[in-house]
Amino acid sequence: MPFSFVSIFYGLTTYLFVFKIQVNETIAIILASTTILILVLTVITFWVKISIHAAGISGVVGYFLVFGLKFPDSQAMYPLLVLLVSAGMVMSARLQLNAHSPKEILAGTLAGLGICFNSLYWLV
Repeated sequence: MPFSFVSIFYGLTTYLFVFKIQVNETIAIILASTTILILVLTVITFWVKISIHAAGISGVVGYFLVFGLKFPDSQAMYPLLVLLVSAGMVMSARLQLNAHSPKEILAGTLAGLGICFNSLYWLV
């Protein structure tokens, strides 16, 4: 139930920023793909357990990976390295706390990285 409210909140925020404020294309794609990721995770959690933490940090890693690939002068490599270490720490903590199995963390990582990386890579 909480994810349903978060999905609605992100959807409304994306709508307002994209159509009312009219942010630039890259920001609009980031907002839209984050909203799609949250909607996908909301639907998935009705049937199976998945690591939302891994999906979230992997999504951010995906965005910075695209920035590093598409805009090599942006110096996105330094934040990307920090994010990769942070992602490892988050996923290790979830395993250490027995909150998720490795399969659930892998599923969250693939969802976050797949949706966020692909949407930004192919649409910018």
